[in-house]
Amino acid sequence: MARLSQHRQRLAASGILLAASLLLASCGSGGATDQARSACKKVDRSIALYHQATATPPPTNSDALQNQSQALLLSALGEAARATSADGSFNALMTTLSEATRVPEGLLVPSLSRQCQVVESNTPYLAQ
Repeated sequence: MARLSQHRQRLAASGILLAASLLLASCGSGGATDQARSACKKVDRSIALYHQATATPPPTNSDALQNQSQALLLSALGEAARATSADGSFNALMTTLSEATRVPEGLLVPSLSRQCQVVESNTPYLAQ
């Protein structure tokens, strides 16, 4: 009888450990993907503002739109950094965003568009 009780306890403990392992494993990159997708939402809005600002003919508020666009890119950097910290496969996105203070946004738009297209897809991992 005592042997059966010990066996049940071991089974219960094994089950709890297995459930905890699965739960922790599922948390691993999901949070990183959410952070990267949140950054990409800001990037997408930034690119839309950039296209408005650089339209022909330029709107009267072109400078304000470009400033808003730049501010959105810079605000996305923190989320991209947190995503990279949790999952290094988002490093390209973070690195590209970090260049926003040194490189004109127009030169970053193609890379950011492609990177966010991958992040927002069903397989959100950038090729390494």
